[in-house]
Amino acid sequence: MKKKFKLLIVEDDPLVISTYQSNISSYNKTNDQVEITATINSDKDDAILLLRNSENSFDGAIIDLDLKQSGGSDSSGNDIVREIKENLRFPVFVISGTTHNLSKDLAEETSFFKVKERDDSEFDYLDEFIKIFNTGITQILNRQGIIEKNINDIFWKHLSGSLELWINDIQKTPENKQKSLLRYVLSHLQEYLDLTEESDFDTYHPAEIYIMPPIKNKVFTGDLVEESNTNKLYIVLTPSCDLAQSKAKEILLAEIESDSEEGLLFEKANILKKNKAKEETIKNAEKDLKSLINNSYSNKYHFLPKYNEIKPGLINFQKLKSVRNKDLNNNFSRKASINSTFTKDIIARFSHYYSRQGSPDFNLDEIYDSLLK
Repeated sequence: MKKKFKLLIVEDDPLVISTYQSNISSYNKTNDQVEITATINSDKDDAILLLRNSENSFDGAIIDLDLKQSGGSDSSGNDIVREIKENLRFPVFVISGTTHNLSKDLAEETSFFKVKERDDSEFDYLDEFIKIFNTGITQILNRQGIIEKNINDIFWKHLSGSLELWINDIQKTPENKQKSLLRYVLSHLQEYLDLTEESDFDTYHPAEIYIMPPIKNKVFTGDLVEESNTNKLYIVLTPSCDLAQSKAKEILLAEIESDSEEGLLFEKANILKKNKAKEETIKNAEKDLKSLINNSYSNKYHFLPKYNEIKPGLINFQKLKSVRNKDLNNNFSRKASINSTFTKDIIARFSHYYSRQGSPDFNLDEIYDSLLK
């Protein structure tokens, strides 16, 4: 069964509308995965009412800026773009002959917002919309999406039976209660999102590990920082309680060995890339590389995947350095933060690695023989 892509088109020129309809019809005839349905409107106020109606849900919008065929003096399409950007969550393409009239505060282009001249024949707007749609992002975040459904379930199935705990808590202020409830909802939401439709645990995309740019305004445990004079990447391992309370005068860092530098990850990947070694060596390299990625090779290392300009690498818990707090701010730049779920695993591995206790070996043969007597 075809998925439905709901497209809002706000355009007043009949010829342009006809072109859009023709392109959509052609797309639907040749695509067996997605069917595009268009809602077409030519009036700014009507379009905004459509958007504000909670019964309506869209996966994308094409907006013209001049909706009165005024020759460029009208720019009422800005109000529609602003309405979407401030209140809704789906991609918007401004396709207009008057793109110069786009408000400056709306002009930044992203994956979700593009500005194109009407005569730009190289821009395949339908293909771009469907690429975004196929990531599932609009099904997750729109008014009738997965998150809305999960929040509704949390409200009625979980929170409704435990809210008395917050109502009867006379120690916390309303603001503290609100923050506590927000964490409660988010923790339950995470539980829902971790499950597949079959209630199994889902696998994570590598990009989910990172928060980029960092949200916290100060260096925190799990931050990735780059040293200015060496361009080496490090992870902050200082306990979060010390950083949260501004107690840490020294920041503990562990180096991240990139796959493009000397190191174990580079060594194993290079053997496989060249593919000139003995068969056994190649098999061992493949096995070791998979173990490194799966974090089962050694507790000395922890693998971090590629994300944008962050290269894949291994946190090496033997390559530690301590940096004064003020020197960190002067000589390092924050690149990203590790998602707290993954940070806990990294800190646990680091702690385990340095808490190992050695003990003398027994004489195995002697004990073995004694058990058989």
